[in-house]
Amino acid sequence: MAVFSNFSRMNALIVEDQAFIRTVVSRILKQLEFNNIWEADDGTGGLSLALERKPDIIICDIEMAPMDGLTFLQQLRQKEDLGRRTPVIFLTNHAQKDMVIKARDLGVNAFIAKPVTVVGLREKLSVLLGNRR
Repeated sequence: MAVFSNFSRMNALIVEDQAFIRTVVSRILKQLEFNNIWEADDGTGGLSLALERKPDIIICDIEMAPMDGLTFLQQLRQKEDLGRRTPVIFLTNHAQKDMVIKARDLGVNAFIAKPVTVVGLREKLSVLLGNRR
C-alpha cells in the first residue's frame, strides 16, 4: 500500500484553544506542504470557518470552552452539505472510554494524542486524505 503524502492541494483547519499547540500543528502542516492552513481558537469560530471555507481536514481539540470539540463536531455534522463529511481528527491529552464512544457516534474520523508529532499526524492524514486525490 502506497503512503499518500502529497498534501500540496489540501486545506486544513485547526481548532484549538491553546496557541502553542495551534502553532505546533500549523508548523507540521506547513512542513507537509498544505496549501492553506486556517486557525480558530474555539469551537464557535472553528465552526464558522469550517462552513465558510470547507477545508479538506479539520484538526480539533476536544476540551475547549465555551464550545468543546464534541459540540463542535455535532454541529458541524448537522450543518454540512448532504454527502460531504469533512474528516475530523480530535486532539486529546487522554482518551476516556465514554468520550471516545460519543465522539465516534458523532462521526469523528480519528484521534491523535498530544503532543502531536510529524510522523503521527502524517500517518493519520495519509489514511484520511488518501482517497481524496
